[in-house]
Amino acid sequence: MSEISYQLLIDDNPARPDLMAAVQQIEVEDHSEMAGILRLRLAIAVSEDGSGWTVLDDDLFQRLGRIRIVVTVDNRSETLISAHVMEVIADLSSDPGESSLSVVAMDPSVLMNLEEKVRAWANMSDSQIASEIFNEYGFAPVVEETTWTRQEPEQTVFQRGTDIAFMRQLAWRNGFHCYVEANPGTGSLEGHFHPQMLDESPQDALFVNMGMKTNVRSFHLRHEMLRPTAARLEGLDTETLSDQRASVTGISQTMLGQEPALGQDRQRLVLLSRTGLALTGELQTYAQAVVDRSSWAVMAEGEVNTVDYGAVLRAKRTVALNGAGRLFSGTYLVERVLHTIDGSGYIQRFTLRRNAIGL
Repeated sequence: MSEISYQLLIDDNPARPDLMAAVQQIEVEDHSEMAGILRLRLAIAVSEDGSGWTVLDDDLFQRLGRIRIVVTVDNRSETLISAHVMEVIADLSSDPGESSLSVVAMDPSVLMNLEEKVRAWANMSDSQIASEIFNEYGFAPVVEETTWTRQEPEQTVFQRGTDIAFMRQLAWRNGFHCYVEANPGTGSLEGHFHPQMLDESPQDALFVNMGMKTNVRSFHLRHEMLRPTAARLEGLDTETLSDQRASVTGISQTMLGQEPALGQDRQRLVLLSRTGLALTGELQTYAQAVVDRSSWAVMAEGEVNTVDYGAVLRAKRTVALNGAGRLFSGTYLVERVLHTIDGSGYIQRFTLRRNAIGL
């Protein structure tokens, strides 16, 4: 049996004992495609002298104030999320024990979504732009280099929108992922701009219907077989007035199984347009990114009790799944984990993706 505990920190200060006693539920949503979200629910009540409300009147949760959740499983502590307050909801009831305060917070990418900007990024690659923006916020850049640099006067990258929206556009066309998270071990904030981490060691294994090894409570699997496997794209080089073409018929990412999840016979082809790109090299990278994203055709959903699992399951990383048969057992990418901590325990509900079948 695993030992589990957690710590709540507000603006880097441990929550006082009476506040910890008021916590009814903590939910943390960790997602590979969207910002991480924290939902915190606390019990509140009329104060003893009847002059106000406990917790609510303390005004602990300021706009964009920082909340951090650290969990410890079997003496292994890690930051589950570092987030900034974006909403406070009070439910006040005349029935005893029915009043609560809910706090919603978003990961540090919310700080990159406060100001819309128009600015030019001249003579820089997409990865150089990403590093520059992360540095502006004090996030340690975890960035993989992109090769294409747009040079003036032929090409200049223009930003129109918030920093995080702009960077996710850059990531999309390179087949990358862009997100900000607290390093699980150190708690320091990192800005990520790179392909999915498919070649690292998988997390602790999940076991479905395997007797005493079983740690997955419920499990559902779906294989979508008609997603696009080929893409074609045409553009025009405005300087030379020459046609620029790109064509992709297979994935470039590491396959997490024996063969692609989508068959190569009678391929479904998509014709791409309105990319804002012109030259063949850029078009080819964009088309490859579309096919690679489409390849994640096997989806699995399930739930683990952390006491049985003995670890924290993280999104954006791989995990080994056993007990799903020869076609569907193997390595998966964790797309989403919903962590729920309340009076009944610590449950993790997950969504996995795979771009292949077979062991």
